[in-house]
Amino acid sequence: MRATSLVVLVGATGSGKTALALKAAARFSGRLELVSLDSRQIYRGLDIGTGKPTAEERERLPHHLIDLIDPDESYDAGRYRRAVEELLPRLWQRGVTPIIVGGAGFYLRALQEGFFELPADPEGLEGLRRQWKELDSAELRHRLEEVDPESAARLHPNDRYRMERALEIHALSGRSMSEWSRSFTPRPVLDLELKVFHLQWPRWTLHARIARRAETWLRQGWIEETQRLLDEGWAPDCPGLGILGYREIVAHLSGSLPRRELEERVVVATRRYARRQETWFRKLAVELRATGEDPSFLDSLLRALEAATPS
Repeated sequence: MRATSLVVLVGATGSGKTALALKAAARFSGRLELVSLDSRQIYRGLDIGTGKPTAEERERLPHHLIDLIDPDESYDAGRYRRAVEELLPRLWQRGVTPIIVGGAGFYLRALQEGFFELPADPEGLEGLRRQWKELDSAELRHRLEEVDPESAARLHPNDRYRMERALEIHALSGRSMSEWSRSFTPRPVLDLELKVFHLQWPRWTLHARIARRAETWLRQGWIEETQRLLDEGWAPDCPGLGILGYREIVAHLSGSLPRRELEERVVVATRRYARRQETWFRKLAVELRATGEDPSFLDSLLRALEAATPS
């Protein structure tokens, strides 16, 4: 059994994607399971501040690709795509219809297009990454200009992540990212047709939702959860504790951010993150883009899920 299409539900953080997926599951007679498109819920132990589903929600709608790694580990979009490629056939074999739900735009691109395959050299690459971290942005750009002037001209001078990635590609393959990009042919995951639905809200409504959620999570023990992770020995600067919200709480627990300022700082940072997500999603070609109040959204989503049922 397999399907020919895959339904993807995206939206900014706090937009209510999981709640909508739960409504869809209630109408799907137990044949629907959620595959997370979330770069934060992959961390074990980071539960409150990543909005992980409750046990009751998981009972109603099984979730996949959450709690994958420890807080000191890293995960990338290529690894995410490979995990989806392994997971979907198993779900189809059980007669399950998957729905991809989340807000990680780079993970979505991995599903829509894939990546060029590079030679692996983890130890050598780790050494190079340490060297790059010690360079300022101007020197990093100078090095990129020497091996890939096209990318150096295209990238913003302060976009360290993409400059380091371009240097990494050249170091691993001997070819520039520009050369790879010209020869790359996008391929959707498992050659599926991806049907993307974008759940959105007016900006002021989303801002209010984000503020309420931050207040609720802090009341539910977000600070205590972060302290527990530190007490377990996870470094304050490890990848998991460096994600949105947790880094602000780590700063508070270290004494550099007063409690009276913490909630506002988390809300402001989350709004900025949501704005970047919305900018990404608005550029996508989608099946439907509507607010959570649009009654047609769920009906359209359900029709697409029916069409994506494996046979």
